[in-house]
Amino acid sequence: MADSDPASDALLGVVYGLAVVGSVSAEGEPNGMTANWMTQVSFDPRVFAVAVQDTAHTRQNIDATGVFSISVLPEGSKELSLKFTAKSTSGEGRLEGEPVSTYETGAPVLDAATAWFECRVVGQSQPGDHVVYFGQVIGGGAGSGTSTTLRDTGMSYAG
Repeated sequence: MADSDPASDALLGVVYGLAVVGSVSAEGEPNGMTANWMTQVSFDPRVFAVAVQDTAHTRQNIDATGVFSISVLPEGSKELSLKFTAKSTSGEGRLEGEPVSTYETGAPVLDAATAWFECRVVGQSQPGDHVVYFGQVIGGGAGSGTSTTLRDTGMSYAG
């Protein structure tokens, strides 16, 4: 993250949602990673974009399988989001003790999610230190409760 400057301060003013990106390795090992740089980018077809750090385990999984899921985190889930950060362990250990479900893609979805969907990668770009994946939404569902934002947790990942 860059040092504070007016542009960095402005980027910190953006409201970012908080979610866990689910992925699965070519060998079938599930993984989850906290993300906040993401947005829908098309209605027809429905396409969702998510940025994944280029050195992340999740990147290897998405490159290998071409699929990912998004589990939108509920309000009050700071501890859950920290469990899935890059500084945590990778692989199945991150999901240990967390109820998950799988659907068409096999990418894990957190049962605690306020909303979830799964995607098949239809494109990607690497404009900097993150890879932006564009995934066509192929399924999903909405739970109950209020979704959290990065700001709600007191954490920062922008600037």
